[in-house]
Amino acid sequence: MFKRSLIAASLSVAALVSAQAMAEINGGGATLPQQLYQEPGVLTAGFAAYIGVGSGNGKAAFLNNDYTKFVAGTTNKNVHWAGSDSKLSKTNETNPYLSAHGSAWGPLIQVPSVATSVALPFNKSGSNAVNFADVNTLCGVFSGRLTDWSQIPGSGRSGAITVVYRSESSGTTELFTRFLNASCSSALEGGTFAITTSFGNSFSGGLPAGAVSAQGSQAVMNTLNAAEGRITYMSPDFAAPTLAGLDDATKVAQVRGVSPAPANVSAAIGAVTPPTTAQRSDPNNWVPVFAATASATDPSVRPYPTTGYPILGFTNLIFSQCYADATQTQQVRDFFTRHYGASVNNDTAITNHRFVPLPASWKLAVRQSFLTSTNNLYIGHSNVCNGIGRPL
Repeated sequence: MFKRSLIAASLSVAALVSAQAMAEINGGGATLPQQLYQEPGVLTAGFAAYIGVGSGNGKAAFLNNDYTKFVAGTTNKNVHWAGSDSKLSKTNETNPYLSAHGSAWGPLIQVPSVATSVALPFNKSGSNAVNFADVNTLCGVFSGRLTDWSQIPGSGRSGAITVVYRSESSGTTELFTRFLNASCSSALEGGTFAITTSFGNSFSGGLPAGAVSAQGSQAVMNTLNAAEGRITYMSPDFAAPTLAGLDDATKVAQVRGVSPAPANVSAAIGAVTPPTTAQRSDPNNWVPVFAATASATDPSVRPYPTTGYPILGFTNLIFSQCYADATQTQQVRDFFTRHYGASVNNDTAITNHRFVPLPASWKLAVRQSFLTSTNNLYIGHSNVCNGIGRPL
């Protein structure tokens, strides 16, 4: 009798542990903010450790509920959220998701998490600051038109330039190619940069001679540091070991005389306003993207700021509005409450990782929309999520 009771108790504990493990809120994606989301306390109770696999894999994992994009071969876990520096395409991603899964899983939420620079770390010894005062010089390096450090005015360096780039689908690549697309002269470069998550396919003239690729932010930095003469584009959290390191122009290049430090990004995004109340039901409108000029048809497309560090953007969060499990629904609300809080929030951790917290107006817009029970966008709204939601 005692043995049977012990076995029954053991099975109950095992079932409870198993249920708790299954109930974890699983997410991953972009490596740009990976170290931020892995900082203890940034993700709130119930969240599994964030898995950095790149924005492309993160979006695919969420849109198809495919955990194998996080961990190959693991098919018994569900995906509940993703991080991505690459904005969801309304035509190719959001609308197909809603058509395929909206009736069972509910609408999705896409909101900016933090603002970020895209830094330009390099490995070339010298005491002079490297400053791309003329953006055409930067364009020439990444198109392959310029091949020697002596062609960068004022660098005080010479020798072959080697470009290092992300090999996988990368939101950091998308942020960088957006800037190149908006800023580079096709006549001067002999081709154009497309906005894409794949750098190898961006420039119409092909990759710079000798370019080297690696997968993930840390691997790119390791490749950069493996040989002199190399330069890349990178998350500010990986580009320098300290906040002060982003201001060291002997290791991280300036653009137009400005470093990629958070203060210089904060100045640039200060005037970027959140979507109006009428625009907030469309996930596309929540994530600003920058271009040479504003769009007459898409309110999320804004002209590049004219002050501060120019290569910038947002890394984003993708969640569902509806979760089948009530506990998970509340845990997602708890994370939003923390991350977008007015006073108690993740801002210190965000700044420590060389990112920029969203302005107060953006946090307020998120709270008003997704944390206010009378708003139809409220996470777990009973009228929207009645009997539906992403699986446990």
